[in-house]
Order: sequence, then structure tokens, then C-alpha cells
Amino acid sequence: MSAPTLSDIDDAMEMQSIPVGYRDTPQDEEDDNDEDTFSDDDEIDELGMIAASSPQPNQKNPALKRHSYLTYIFAGLAAIVVLVEVLRGKDGSLSLNARTKATSDDLSTSSGTTGDNLIIEFTVANLRTNSANCSHVGKMLQCIPQHNNATNKFRIELHKSWAPIGVKRFQELTEANFWDDARIFRVVPNFVSQFGISSYPDVQKYYDSLGNLKDDKVIGSNKRGTLTFATSGRNTRTTQLFINTADNKFLDKQGFSPIGEVLAAGDGYGSMDVVDEMYSKYGEDPDQGMIKEEGKDYLEEKYPLLSYFVTAVFV
Repeated sequence: MSAPTLSDIDDAMEMQSIPVGYRDTPQDEEDDNDEDTFSDDDEIDELGMIAASSPQPNQKNPALKRHSYLTYIFAGLAAIVVLVEVLRGKDGSLSLNARTKATSDDLSTSSGTTGDNLIIEFTVANLRTNSANCSHVGKMLQCIPQHNNATNKFRIELHKSWAPIGVKRFQELTEANFWDDARIFRVVPNFVSQFGISSYPDVQKYYDSLGNLKDDKVIGSNKRGTLTFATSGRNTRTTQLFINTADNKFLDKQGFSPIGEVLAAGDGYGSMDVVDEMYSKYGEDPDQGMIKEEGKDYLEEKYPLLSYFVTAVFV
């Protein structure tokens, strides 16, 4: 899967079709809406069994003994009523998954990952620079960029109003730390820098199994600095994206829908000057199929200088 190839930029500028790059066989989306739920009867049966097995007082007087039994029965029923009300929640549902989801949503709100626009800070290793600013850490080459900010961080702002479906997927990937160690495996200067295949095959297989995303309408434009999902046709978006490193507005007519944009530099982070220093000497050589199959083993052996994301966090 890829953005349009460099060789056809001139043709594409004239609104011609863009050749399709690597792609997997599209998979149908599968919605798994099954939830583990408990009915009122299940709760009552379980709690009733607990009450019946509780120790009973040893009373010689039959009347007192019957009174004791009634006391335990009423106490057990009261406990059942209280427990059922607690489990129900505001909407009356006993679904434990729904309650867990609500808790997760509350945590997301407190961590600043909801709202119309989301901001993510990327830390990048192996930026293109002179050897004096590089040092080896294990097998990997860590480089400090040459630009004035001397930082290897940049920020992207996601716009839900541009592409709600794409933003949701990108948010999910970020929350799952999908970008950690992910290589920017296709860098074509003055065109695009592409990434989005996990360096861990099992992780990539999982997300591939979720199926493709439906297309968003093209609202934003593919100008320099915008972030866009790569596709291999209609409704084929998965996990791969690219940052436009030039004004590629001709992609708008091809259905490439931007989901966000690189922010201007700020205190402690750069902007497109960082993106422009992603290692580009390998061009389009890295094989996407091999990255999916072998991950870091393939990348470190064949393309050790590729720039990659160390972390990606919401700010």
C-alpha cells in the first residue's frame, strides 16, 4: 500500500490516475459487538446461593429459629437489590463491558485525548544529519538534527472535522503505542514521508485483521505538512500514512483525505524541519511485505539508517 509513486507526479498533476503500490487483499470489516452480560436472574441465583450457604444460628426454640431464617432471607434479598442497582448504571444495562467502556472513556477525557482536535508529539531517531552529531546505541544510529531548534521532536494536530473515521483509527493506534519503533520506510524528498507498518509482525497482523477503513470525504487539502492515510483504492485504508513534504494538492481529486497537519515549531519541539531530515537515501527500496513478515530483524539488517519513531504521545 502506498501513496502515489514519484515517477507519476507529473501525470498526476494533470489529474491522471496514480499507479497502485503494494497492497494486501482487502478484507471486509468485521464488527464484534458481542458483550459478556449478566441477567438479573444470574445475579439473583448466584447471590441467593451465597445467602443459603451462610452459617445459621443454632436455636433450640423453633419460633426463634424460624425468625432467624426469615432475618437471613430478608437480608439476602436486600443485598441482591442493592447489588443489582449498583451494576445497572444510569442506562439500566447490566453489561460489564459497557461499564468498562465508560470508565475507559472517563480516563481518556482526563488525559486530554478527546475533543475536536488532538495533538500528538513524535520523537524521532536516526534523522539525516552529519556524522559528528550521531552516535550508536546498540545497532541503531541516534542523530541530532542540524536545524536551529536542535530537537528530534515534532507535533501533529488531528482534525476530526476533516476525517472522523481516519482520526479515530489514528487515535486508537497512538493509544496502543503502535508507532513505537515504527520506521519511516518510504521517504521521497519534496513529495512524501510514509510510515505505518509496525516493526513487530504480530502487532501488524492484529491490525490487519481488523479490516479496512471506509473512506472519509476529502475536506482538507494535501498541502505541505498535512498527514494523510495511504490507500490502494477506495475504502482500503489500514495503518499506513504519509506526511506531505510538498504541496500535493493534486492528490485531493484522487480521494486522499488528510486527517491532520504538522504544527509550527514551539518550545522544545520542531516542525517540518524535523520531518525534512528523515533519512531518505533508501528511497522506495524497503519491501513492505518483508517489513510485515520479519519486522525489526529485516529492517535492522537491510536498512539500519531508516528514521523511526521512538515514542508518540498525546500532549
